[in-house]
Amino acid sequence: MRVIIVLALLLACGASGVHERSAAIRWLPVWQAVPTISAAVPDPSVRTTVDLTASGTSVRVRLSNLMGIKPVRVEQVTVTANGETRELTFNRSRGVTIKARDEVYSDAVLLTVTTALEISTYTPAGTPCQARAHRTITSTRNYICLVSAVEVAGFTAPGAAVMFGDSITEGDAEGNWPSMVESDHAVLNAGVSGNGVLFGDAPMITRLYRDVLYSEEVRKVVLLGGINDIQSGISAENVIAGIRTILLRCRNEGVQVTVGTITPWKGWVNWTEQREQQRQQVNAWIRTTFPDAIDFEAAVRDPDDPLRLRPAFDSGDHLHPNAAAFGAMARLVRV
Repeated sequence: MRVIIVLALLLACGASGVHERSAAIRWLPVWQAVPTISAAVPDPSVRTTVDLTASGTSVRVRLSNLMGIKPVRVEQVTVTANGETRELTFNRSRGVTIKARDEVYSDAVLLTVTTALEISTYTPAGTPCQARAHRTITSTRNYICLVSAVEVAGFTAPGAAVMFGDSITEGDAEGNWPSMVESDHAVLNAGVSGNGVLFGDAPMITRLYRDVLYSEEVRKVVLLGGINDIQSGISAENVIAGIRTILLRCRNEGVQVTVGTITPWKGWVNWTEQREQQRQQVNAWIRTTFPDAIDFEAAVRDPDDPLRLRPAFDSGDHLHPNAAAFGAMARLVRV
């Protein structure tokens, strides 16, 4: 019934390109990039195509200056899908100034999107372009300018599922396992390289609401984290306490959480026997506490040396899985 109401509202908006009132409309995030500190963009115009994980009949984008220390001016933003282009506005204005530590949503435009969206931003030369998006970009550029989320209305997906973790979730130039997950939900990647459950400037327990629970359409979360905590000296008990905190906060929002075991890492520069014991302790707790836990460790470990990644799954540094491993991991995920 809600989808029917949304479609009726969209039809009432009239010709394509007319902006709609969005207060009563449900918005589903179908792509996101966690903001990060970035160098200045060399060109005033940046055009990038991003992969979408659900379709819709109306679009809006979120621009982020959350990591900025001064305002950023955006002169123009356009979006293109299926051969049609729309210019976005912000509170009915063509351009927008984003305050430091802030973000803005565009007004909505009628545009049918399916699997991809081309986003073009026009900013003054030298504008810092925050975006952690190399894992999801299909164009030749390795960054986008300020765009941190794409949302659609008029969708038929049951909601969004967020893959929450560190660099093993974020992926690399070879790809990432979240992009290989098959689901009727919109699958989002909220992995951040170097991130920990408790470790770092913005650990998972503090960025949870910013990067995961920011939308009411998020229904499910898959959590894979802890190795960066362990290698930084944080105990298994504290990692477990952090995971419990994330679980509680998600459940308070009505969001289902599935926890994954930490993958092998022997051979990595920071590996020690004592730290390995901490990993084993966290994994034992995950397996005994959650009957539906995803056993990523079992999927990628070497049968001949279970403390290591299988050679065919090792990117070469003995910590990060490769593209073949990402496929094996994704096949375990049911969301």
